[in-house]
Amino acid sequence: MMSLILLVVALAMIGALIGRKKLSYGFFALSMILGLFWFHHHATDHLEILL
Repeated sequence: MMSLILLVVALAMIGALIGRKKLSYGFFALSMILGLFWFHHHATDHLEILL
């Protein structure tokens, strides 16, 4: 999942370099949404720790 987020950020940077501003904003927003989803998944996941 992290590689997908990094790929979307890379697409946003490439879009910014070639001058596609709206496309870059869209990819950046998508990466933020995916990142928040991934953080929420890990922050609320129950840990099975057996000692």
